[in-house]
Amino acid sequence: MAVFKSSVEVRDAGDRAIGAGMAYLHLRMPADAEQRATGTVSLKRWAPEGEAPAWLAMADGRALPIEVSREVLSECSRNHILRYEASWPPLPGRPTPPSDTRTESSTPAESARER
Repeated sequence: MAVFKSSVEVRDAGDRAIGAGMAYLHLRMPADAEQRATGTVSLKRWAPEGEAPAWLAMADGRALPIEVSREVLSECSRNHILRYEASWPPLPGRPTPPSDTRTESSTPAESARER
């Protein structure tokens, strides 16, 4: 199983930025395959304005529509954690500031960088 990692901005259905942090998406199939996936966002900033999170603006400019299944407060980091489901791959989206976006494999021999 590969893990896709990206800095993200969390946006609501009204296209308002309501949070930011690091997203982790667990891919059961290769990264170029269409699939349903689950993931988490560890939020460094969280300021919801009433509407639920609707999509993630990824560091590489793509947009990932999400369905949030749970929001929790991490006891160790004191960050909010969003658990979500999504359809992979992301959609072309608006550019966001460049940051860390990569795919990591669960075994070192399978490690690959997202292109």
